[in-house]
Amino acid sequence: MPTKIALATKHGKFAQIAPWFEQLSEFGLVLAEIDTDQFGTFSGEIPRTLSPKDAAIAKARAGAESAGSDFGLASEGSVGPHPQFPWVNADHEVLALVCLSRDFAVVESFVSTEIFAKSESVTASEQLDGIGQRFDLPQHAAIVSWRFGNQVEVRKGITDAAELVSLLAELLAQGASAIKVESDLRAMHSPSRQRNIEQCAQRLVARIASRCPGCNEIGWGRIGFEYGLPCGDCFEIVEAAAHSERFGCVACDHTETISLGLETIDAARCNYCNP
Repeated sequence: MPTKIALATKHGKFAQIAPWFEQLSEFGLVLAEIDTDQFGTFSGEIPRTLSPKDAAIAKARAGAESAGSDFGLASEGSVGPHPQFPWVNADHEVLALVCLSRDFAVVESFVSTEIFAKSESVTASEQLDGIGQRFDLPQHAAIVSWRFGNQVEVRKGITDAAELVSLLAELLAQGASAIKVESDLRAMHSPSRQRNIEQCAQRLVARIASRCPGCNEIGWGRIGFEYGLPCGDCFEIVEAAAHSERFGCVACDHTETISLGLETIDAARCNYCNP
C-alpha cells in the first residue's frame, strides 16, 4: 500500500499538486484540511512571521500531525519583486515535503513573472469605471479592505464586477477611509498562481524520485552553487559567477559538485571591466 502524504491546504491546491504525485507509485496523497491561515495570510490580517520556506515546512508538519501521517506536504507563495530583476513583479512558490520520523524536509521552489497581481487605492467614484476588467474578474478575484475609524474590515473572493463596484460605491458614500482593492492571491482564486504551483509540484516530484547515492534516501538534489570565475578579458575573479552546482542529501552529509563547464565569464559581467 502506498505511503500516505498529507497535503495541508484550505485553498484548493490539491487539484494542482495531486496529478504530479500520481507519478510516485510508493506514495499516495490525501487532503489534510487544516487552517493554514494560522501561519499568515496574503491580505495581512494575520501577519506572516516565518520565511516562505519555514512556513511551508511548518504547514507540512501540522498537516502530517493532523492526519496521523509520517509525511506532510504544504506550499507557501509570496508575490513581490523578482530576486534578480527587482523592477519586475514575480510569484515565488515554495513546496515542502516533511518526514516526521526521519526528521527531514525536501524543499523546492519556483519563481515566475507570470502572475496577475494588482493593487489600487480607491478615493473617488470615477475610479470605479472598468475596475472589474482591470482586476480580471471573473477569471481572477479581488479583495477589498477599508477602515471605519480604527476598525479594519476585509471582504475576499469577489469575482463579480457588479458586486465589486456596488461595494466600493457604498464604502465611498459611507465615508470609509483607506479603501484598497487587491488581487485575491489565494490559490483557488488565482489561475495564474495555480500554474506556478503546478510547476513547483513538478520540480518537487522529480526531486523526491531522486535518491541519494550515499544513503538511498529520497530528495537528492541541488543545494547550491560554488562561485568565482575569472573574467575572460582582465582575468580578475568575479565572485558572483557560478562555476559549479552542489548536490546534496536531505538526510546525510553526502554531497557532490558538478561543473557547469565554464572557465571564464564574459567581460560584461565583470565589475572591473564593466563597473
